[in-house]
Amino acid sequence: MTHRRTLSIAATIAASLLLATLASNPRAQPPNGTHAAVDREVRSLKAAYLRCERAATERLLGMGEAANCSVIYEELLRVGFGGDFKRLLAWWHAERVAEARGERIATP
Repeated sequence: MTHRRTLSIAATIAASLLLATLASNPRAQPPNGTHAAVDREVRSLKAAYLRCERAATERLLGMGEAANCSVIYEELLRVGFGGDFKRLLAWWHAERVAEARGERIATP
């Protein structure tokens, strides 16, 4: 394992600890709104998650960026997939397959 990869793993662990703290904050809950507003939020989270995922495959993320990406992941998991990791993983896999085929990603 390379030194950069080890640092990336350490950053991910640190970000996960940060997320545990954020998750216990009741203000971190999504605002009440219409179904359309939630759909827009989920689309935005999906797009941000994919940007993070691409960046992480291209380079080592800084601590702040890794923490931000971890927050995005947790929100997407909670808001977009109701906490169901398997559903999030299936969506992510479908996005990766579509991207590999040169198809337009479903999220903006």
